[in-house]
Amino acid sequence: MIETAEIDLRGTPVWERPALVDAALDRLPSGASLTFITENEPRGLSMGVALQRTGAFVVESRRVARKLWRVSLTPRAGEGKPTALTGQLAACAAFAGLDSAALEQIAAAAISQTGRRGETLVDENEDWPYVGMVTDGIVARAKGGADDERERILYAIFPHELFGVAEYFDRGLENARIVAFSKSAAIVKIPWNVLDAIADRSPRLTNALGVILAQRLRQVNDTLSLQGSRPIIARIAGVLLPYAVPGRELVPAVSSLSAITQSQIAAAAGTVKEVAARAIAELESRGALRRERGHIRYLDRNRLLDIIREPS
Repeated sequence: MIETAEIDLRGTPVWERPALVDAALDRLPSGASLTFITENEPRGLSMGVALQRTGAFVVESRRVARKLWRVSLTPRAGEGKPTALTGQLAACAAFAGLDSAALEQIAAAAISQTGRRGETLVDENEDWPYVGMVTDGIVARAKGGADDERERILYAIFPHELFGVAEYFDRGLENARIVAFSKSAAIVKIPWNVLDAIADRSPRLTNALGVILAQRLRQVNDTLSLQGSRPIIARIAGVLLPYAVPGRELVPAVSSLSAITQSQIAAAAGTVKEVAARAIAELESRGALRRERGHIRYLDRNRLLDIIREPS
């Protein structure tokens, strides 16, 4: 069993959290894992850990209730380089517990695919017998965008995260499009039959994929709730929040944000570009972000959270 430590960051100023997590990781016994608890989307904090300790931990983030997230940082097993496909597979929470033979089996069967911003990588209603994993850039799950129907971004998918899991379980056609969200993106396609064979030997894989499916369902519910009940400025703040690194006042945003267009931000917030542009300008006037050459370069996570919490 892996020894686990836990720290509760709720109520702690966001700019103090990175240092607390860093100190807790330094105190961990060899091979132990750390779980931290937050009340808001923790991607900015977990990405900071991943950047500072490249390849050292598998990051698994779970939204378990309203205003309650649990993020586990588990030491990554194996000697594979994070840039090699087996190393990238091992950094995926669903595959982290598999042995090296299983990782090599997946890597041998995986098919690489790349795309540029806005390009459809997987089409809606396509017969696509794979589970996908992002290896570089960001992709998004989208609906609409054809026949004059406005495109809506359901959620973004980041490196080492999976998509197509629901279709793996029910063997159905793709129920949304997968599009390149960043300037460029790369994925690998893992055949269903390969995952079936590994799951027969390692039932833990099926459970891990089930957790991912449940988290995506929560994510879609949150997106629809936010788009249906919150003012546009709060919705735009919510789209930007995952790119906001904890810090005091304005700090550099996660670098991938600078390659995302206003149209994409609008689609993720369930609105149109012109409305999103006005909301972004208001967020800037309120000190929640700063732009350079038309791109959002700096975010204030605390101000974004305050705006999201404002009464409707």
